[in-house]
Amino acid sequence: MASENVDVEMAVVAAISNDRYSLEKLIDEGFHPQLLHSSQARLIAEVLVGLREQTLNAVDPLVVRSKIEERGQFSQQMKEYMDAISRLRPPKLDQLLSYLDLLKDRQARERLLKLGTALESFARERQPGQASLSEFTAGAVQELLDIQQQRMRKQLRPVGDQIRAIVSESKERPHGQKILLGYSLAPFDRLTRLLSGLRPGFYYGLAGAPRRGKTNFGLHLASHVARNHHIPVLFYSWEQTRRVLTARLLAKECGINPTTMLTEDLESLAGGLDRLAKGLNGVHQYDREVFLVEGSRSDTADRIRASAYNLMHDFRTNSVAIFVDYLQKVPLRHPLADARARIDEISTSLADLSLELHCPVVAISSIDKEGCRLDDDPGPDADLDDVLTTARPTMHHCTGSGDIEYDLDVAMILSKDWGATFEFEDLLKTRFVGDPASVPKIDILNLNIDKNRDAPDEASQAVQYAFFIRENKFVELDFRPEDEARADFRGFARAQEIFDLLAARGDISARRDAVSR
Repeated sequence: MASENVDVEMAVVAAISNDRYSLEKLIDEGFHPQLLHSSQARLIAEVLVGLREQTLNAVDPLVVRSKIEERGQFSQQMKEYMDAISRLRPPKLDQLLSYLDLLKDRQARERLLKLGTALESFARERQPGQASLSEFTAGAVQELLDIQQQRMRKQLRPVGDQIRAIVSESKERPHGQKILLGYSLAPFDRLTRLLSGLRPGFYYGLAGAPRRGKTNFGLHLASHVARNHHIPVLFYSWEQTRRVLTARLLAKECGINPTTMLTEDLESLAGGLDRLAKGLNGVHQYDREVFLVEGSRSDTADRIRASAYNLMHDFRTNSVAIFVDYLQKVPLRHPLADARARIDEISTSLADLSLELHCPVVAISSIDKEGCRLDDDPGPDADLDDVLTTARPTMHHCTGSGDIEYDLDVAMILSKDWGATFEFEDLLKTRFVGDPASVPKIDILNLNIDKNRDAPDEASQAVQYAFFIRENKFVELDFRPEDEARADFRGFARAQEIFDLLAARGDISARRDAVSR
C-alpha cells in the first residue's frame, strides 16, 4: 500500500510539473500540497502552486529547480526524485482526478484516526488544563465538518463571489450589448435566440417519432457548436456506426445522399466531385473537434465523463459538449430490471454529468407508440383544418418516461408539420425545375420547445425547419407562425415563402418567374 501511495504521488507531481492545465484543474478540484506525504513531492507542489500566478503556459523544470535551490533544499535525493518523475508518462485527466480522490480519501482517514485517538484519550482520563466537554465536542464537530468539506470534489464558495463576478462582467460589457448564455448554434439563429445558445450546465432532451431526423438534427447541433467555438464535442450513438454518422455529416455539407456516398462512384454523378469538394471544405471547419463514438455496453455515464475530461485535457479547455443518441440505450453500471427505474437512473446520471462538467448534454430520445400515433400520417382524405389542430407528441411520450421531463432544463420535440408539408409538396411539384425524378423530398418540421428553463422572452416557442430527407440536411426557416392553427391561415402563402427562401439559398432549383420578388 505504501508503494502504491508513492506511485500515486509521483504520478500527480509528474502531471502538474509538465502541464499548467492539469495544475489549474487539480487546484480547482481541491488539491493542495499538504495532501502529499513525500517531502520531495510536497516541496515541488508548493513551488508549482507558488508559480501558478505567473503568465506561463507551462512551468519549466529548470524554473522549479531554481526555486528549490533558492530555498537551499535541492539535495541529491531531490535531484533523484525530479529525475524519476521526468521519466514518468503523466496520467490523463480522468485518472489524475481519480488519484486526487485517493489523496483526499487518505488524508480524511488520517484525520479521522487522529480525531478518534483524541476522543479516546479525552474519554479515558482527565488531564490538567483539559478543555471542558462542551468545548472539546465543539472542536470535534468542527474537525468533522472540515474533513467533510475538504473531501468534497469542489471547494465551496460563497454566493458573494459569484455576485461580484456577474456585476464585474456586466460593467465590462459594451453599452446595450446582449450576449448569449451558451454556445451559438448559427446558422440556426432563431433556435440560438430561443435557447440563448446551448448553455453549459444544461441538460437538453430532443424527442420525436421515427424518421423525423432526430439523429441528423443532433449532428447539425454538434457540428455548429464545434465550428463556431472550436471546442471538443462528443457524439455517442448506440444506433449508428461511426462510418454512417460521418457520411451523414458529409452529406449535409455537400447535398449527396449518404448511401450514395458510401456505395457509388461520385465521379458518375452530375457535379459529384464539385459537390464533394464543397462538402469536404464544410466538414474541415470542425472535423478536428467532433468525435463520433459507437456506443457499447461499457460506455456508461462514468465512462463518458472520463472521455470528456480527457478531451478537455487534450484541448486545454474547460469546455466540452456531449450528445447521446439515444437516452434509452445508455448502459448502467448496475442494470435495473424495471424499465421506468432504469430510464430515470440514466436521465439523472446525464443531468448530473452536465452539472459536474459544466457542459451542455443533449440526449436524443425515442417516443412510445401513443406519441408516434399522434405524429402519424393523417392520410390523403384528412381535413387540412383537422391536421393543423391535431395534438402532437410531448416529452411525456418518451419511451420509459418517468422523471425525464423533470430532469431536463430544456425539452425539445421534433414533429412533422403535416399541413405545411402537404402545401409545400403541391407547390414544389409545379415550381421545381429539372428531372421530375429528382424533385427533393422535403418535410416541414416543427421544433417545439416545451420546457425552457430561464427562457428568453420570444414570441414563439417553436422553430420551423425544412428537412431534406435524402441529403439528411436541415435548413432553418423561421419561427412557427402563431396563427397556423387558425382556420383562416393562408397555408399556400406560407408554402410560397418557404419555396422562395430555399430557392434564394440555392437549396432547390426553380424557374425565375416562380420566385417571388
